[in-house]
Amino acid sequence: MHKLIEVELADTEQPEDNSNSDGFFYLRVRTDTRTFLFREKDRDYLTQWYDALKATQIFGVPIDKQPKTQSGIPLFIHKCIIFLSNKIDSEGIYRISGVKTRIERLRLAFNQNLHEVTLSDDQHVTHDVTSLLKQYFRELPVSLLGPWNHQLTEAVQIDDETERLYQIQDLIYELPGMEFHTLKFIMQHLYNVAQQQDSNKMGSENLGVIFGPTLMSTHEPGSEFNPHEYQLITVLIDYFPWLFQVNVELEESKGKELKLAEAELRKIMSNIDAPPRSVENSWIVEVFHNQNSLNIKIESGQTLRDVSAEILYRAKLADGDYALHEFLCNGALQRPVHLSEYLLNTTVTLWEDRVQRSWLAIDLNNIKEKLKIFEPPSADCTEQGTLQIYEGKKKWKELQCKLSQDNFSYSKLKAKTTLNLLNYSWYLGCEPNLSPPTKHCFTLRCVDPNRDHKDDIFKAFCAVDEQEMWRWLYRINYVKFKEPDYRLVRSKRATLQNPNNRNSFILLDSRQQT
Repeated sequence: MHKLIEVELADTEQPEDNSNSDGFFYLRVRTDTRTFLFREKDRDYLTQWYDALKATQIFGVPIDKQPKTQSGIPLFIHKCIIFLSNKIDSEGIYRISGVKTRIERLRLAFNQNLHEVTLSDDQHVTHDVTSLLKQYFRELPVSLLGPWNHQLTEAVQIDDETERLYQIQDLIYELPGMEFHTLKFIMQHLYNVAQQQDSNKMGSENLGVIFGPTLMSTHEPGSEFNPHEYQLITVLIDYFPWLFQVNVELEESKGKELKLAEAELRKIMSNIDAPPRSVENSWIVEVFHNQNSLNIKIESGQTLRDVSAEILYRAKLADGDYALHEFLCNGALQRPVHLSEYLLNTTVTLWEDRVQRSWLAIDLNNIKEKLKIFEPPSADCTEQGTLQIYEGKKKWKELQCKLSQDNFSYSKLKAKTTLNLLNYSWYLGCEPNLSPPTKHCFTLRCVDPNRDHKDDIFKAFCAVDEQEMWRWLYRINYVKFKEPDYRLVRSKRATLQNPNNRNSFILLDSRQQT
């Protein structure tokens, strides 16, 4: 049996209309062993054969005629992205080209039997697959967003950012089911890629330049380069969680759609809403590291510094640049826990406030590099400037803010709001249901046990850029703790400060001495 490699309507003498002087139209079929040339005077009849043969392939076939997953995503796209989902930190993942001969062999395999191809780490190379995926999008007769190109590119040119994003979101939700689910699947992948730009050197703008023309091409003369196309893809990547109304960390998929990080997170999230457990005048607090759940025993009055050594020991981590991080609202809010904080207070208040899907996890101490570029503030620790403040009902208001001593205040008309920062914890990010702009956002959560529980415990603020956001956080951090002391350490200070705690600490110290 011959294996089909390529099929095309062709005539070497008159390629413009695939006919020649004798009145016949030609169909060329290339297999693994030979090439066949068929001729027919009835073009419609020959076209039917062409369509039937072409439908058995993947490349150059309309996306709506291709095999799909149960969720309506073309199977080829699904297989490629699932393979790439745990390789998103590869440098130049979509910039570096693969090897041509390997790409051609992989293309042939998909064209011959899509269902039988299984991409695996030991047989396939990341850049070969990304090159083939880009090739696939370029060869679609109608690009994924081509029919809606003009509406989308007009929307991305709207001056007002909020109106621009809402208009884009409305257009997205008007897409047919297959196009919508496929676009969402692709954008979630590109969003994850962009989140690893420190490793892969591929930010949202780089990805927009690459995927703008391939996903939005109209195939019209003179439409090869339209800057608004890659601007739109950049927006879809940057604002993916809000535009598609999903939470990235918890977006549930089926079967192999789950990349490794999502699987680990979902395992973590199975227990995170449980309160700390009381055991013999102590409490058991759950801390997560990779796929492991660690039960840490904490006594009333112990700070994170007191149990820092045990946490590292239980996680099998040597001294390094690690910190304990607190995650709220499905991971939308995140902050490192300071070594001076009373850990039991932190976990109990989270549970009492019914902050959904919150947990503690060990991660790299990445805040140090962000804060060290700023100079210590003046004696009165005064800072002022303009921030966007979320006022509810999908509205942000630009207000003048001032930080002085322990107080953070902002004014609206004649009304002035003052927050005592000693009663608040700061977090990167904002609640996932807030409308844009939220790219450079931070949140203050009230932790005052005497507050009115009817009040909103979250206050969201948005800066004009990342450096401005970190400038405010540096000042807020200085008010609360003076030094960014977040690094978990295996020192003996925990044992010396807690002479009655003689469990794992003494064992840990003896190991350090040997």
